[in-house]
Amino acid sequence: MDINAYPPGGTSSCRFSTARAQREKAPPETGPLATFGPVTGHDGSGVPLPPIGPHDFSAARPVHDAVSTVATLETARMSLTPHANAAQYVVRACPDARSATQSWFASRLCGALGLATPTALLVRGCSLAFDGTQAPERLYLATTYLPTYEPLGQWLEGDAAWRVIDGVRGGVDEACRQARAEAHEIGRQMAPLVAGVSSGPLGACDAMKAYGAAVMARNDRRAVLCRALPDVYQCALERHYIAALWLGNRDLCNAFMGNIGVWRDKNDLPYIMTVDFNTCLGLRVQRVQDDSGEGVALPQGPALASMPPLGARRSPLRTGCPDATHYDAVIPEGALADLTPFSHGEYCAPFVRRLSGLTSAVDGRTVLDELKNPTGVRALAAEMAYRLGRIDASDILPWAADAGDIARALPACTADAGVAEHPDSQVHRILSRRDSLVALLGGTRAAQAWERLYPMRAAAIRAQQAPFLTPERNASTASTAATS
Repeated sequence: MDINAYPPGGTSSCRFSTARAQREKAPPETGPLATFGPVTGHDGSGVPLPPIGPHDFSAARPVHDAVSTVATLETARMSLTPHANAAQYVVRACPDARSATQSWFASRLCGALGLATPTALLVRGCSLAFDGTQAPERLYLATTYLPTYEPLGQWLEGDAAWRVIDGVRGGVDEACRQARAEAHEIGRQMAPLVAGVSSGPLGACDAMKAYGAAVMARNDRRAVLCRALPDVYQCALERHYIAALWLGNRDLCNAFMGNIGVWRDKNDLPYIMTVDFNTCLGLRVQRVQDDSGEGVALPQGPALASMPPLGARRSPLRTGCPDATHYDAVIPEGALADLTPFSHGEYCAPFVRRLSGLTSAVDGRTVLDELKNPTGVRALAAEMAYRLGRIDASDILPWAADAGDIARALPACTADAGVAEHPDSQVHRILSRRDSLVALLGGTRAAQAWERLYPMRAAAIRAQQAPFLTPERNASTASTAATS
């Protein structure tokens, strides 16, 4: 994994002109089925990734039904046709073109790890549906709507999580039972606060404060349930947490524990999934609120009428600056358990309870012994090092080039948008972060040892990564695995 083995600068535009021409002329499917699956690499369709766009969504219309939960100031659920079984999308309004393109790029990078995330593309022509204006040049991020997705916080309180916890423990202990009951009760108490009403004579400001306190109290109870999940679920959460470290996703969990959640595929198999990437790769944490205090919803989750007041709680885990735009080339020692860069780091604490004890100061024999536990933290770390190590410059440079081209072609809408970075420079930094993260996870030797111990699991990961990696990369890796 030589971070200096990149193509020389200045060659990107020639290399990817054909891909860009294809991008311009490939609209998304408007029939009953999408041309790409809801989660590329996990849906079993074998359909290649859609071009970045921007695709024309001027014919798309908002979807309104009794159970629709995706409709806020910032997001809308839309369809390109009126058919009941037509593909639907969650369309997100971004503050500027760079934010849209970098969110798309981060989503694509997460998919390249072989992790579940909604298939994303850039679209235009949606301004009329959002704010009644004619702004055909405005860029939006669209992801496939996933009706079986549940935000993590909501899922933890539900029956599915309860069955998982009960099954692994042979009966749920009293602490979990009490935490779930209290979380449900707090949720019921929040309902009148969402409407700006309470049982007492509270004003709007007091209602907001009470609502914010209730959100945090409920999340504390949810954390108890999260810690009770079996190791296979803990591994799944850790995978997405490590991906967030690589991508600089500071809003992984958010105030409602909803940017990460559980999606069930067509075979009803559960996957942990990240659905929001609008704070990755150095983008600022976006907090969109109007004068009444109404906030935004989760792209795939429930619309929430009010956000908790900012700064309502500053725990020791939030001493960092969540709005900082640092995306350094090196991930420092100790970063695996450092929650300060996250905007709601206290809610990510269950994700790192095992990673905090991972150390490289052990001998090779101990590492091999620990790797034999397939759901142990050592095996999880080595697996992620394996996933990261399979991603190379040739895989991601075309995406960086496309994102940069689009961002430079459209005017920025805010002063915080920043300047689109040269693709070669951005890819160099992304892969430098990859290399430092691999070292923290045990290095390439641990990754190779894990692949030898779990060849079937490694093959499944390669299949999930295959749509995102170049054919040459997949062929060479398969050949290496076959001869190892």
